[in-house]
Amino acid sequence: MVATKLALGAVMAALTTTGSAGSLKIKNHCSGTVNIVISHNGGCDYGQSKKCIRDGGKPYQIKSNGSTSFAWIGDGKGASLKISKSDPKKILQYEYALVKSGDYKGLYWDLSDLDGSGNGLVGTPFRGDNVHVKPSGNGAGKGTCVPIKCAANKVCLDSYQHPDDPNTKWCPVDTGDIWIALCQPNSQFNSRDLNDEDIEIVDTTPPQEGEAPVDDSAAPVMPKIVLDYFLHHTEEPSSPAAAKVSRAYYA
Repeated sequence: MVATKLALGAVMAALTTTGSAGSLKIKNHCSGTVNIVISHNGGCDYGQSKKCIRDGGKPYQIKSNGSTSFAWIGDGKGASLKISKSDPKKILQYEYALVKSGDYKGLYWDLSDLDGSGNGLVGTPFRGDNVHVKPSGNGAGKGTCVPIKCAANKVCLDSYQHPDDPNTKWCPVDTGDIWIALCQPNSQFNSRDLNDEDIEIVDTTPPQEGEAPVDDSAAPVMPKIVLDYFLHHTEEPSSPAAAKVSRAYYA
């Protein structure tokens, strides 16, 4: 038990805040505006002005044919971008955790249809649209750092449909930007045709909410998205202990 705690402590020591990656860039090809809220480490959904939606905050918005750059939250904790059209309860989620240093460093991410049509319900407001997620730069193509393509009117098997799907991806920390193209035209669906011009850059810093007291005697908490990756992959990082540690902790 002591050895397990020490191993987990070493894993969590890797979740530090040095180094950097590119950013998440979203291109909206849809005919209307899309709305985005962010949840960080289980906190409130927030948007513009770092204000919780429940407290009157407004979501980030990307107008038709617009592009927005979202800086990564690089503290090693899980974050989720919830993307919607007109109904905020119908969402597509891009989930990630950026671990900037240590043996387990990397960008862990996925696209998820879970809870997309309500709590516990699978769905996405982009069911009839092409959605393309594509890493760029040095990290692209390494390990599971590969594109996700969700074709219109088809179940996207590369996104999470069930909690135990092995669809979490890993990219090196030095990966360039990751692009999400929403409602991408068929002519562009199989190629990267995204324009950096006139891209809006937004502040993704989470709001300062009241935090619960820290219990120093409790075992450290590894983000679920990182655990999910190690439950299904052992290629990257290459440490043979990675899967064992995560499985022991996940249980």
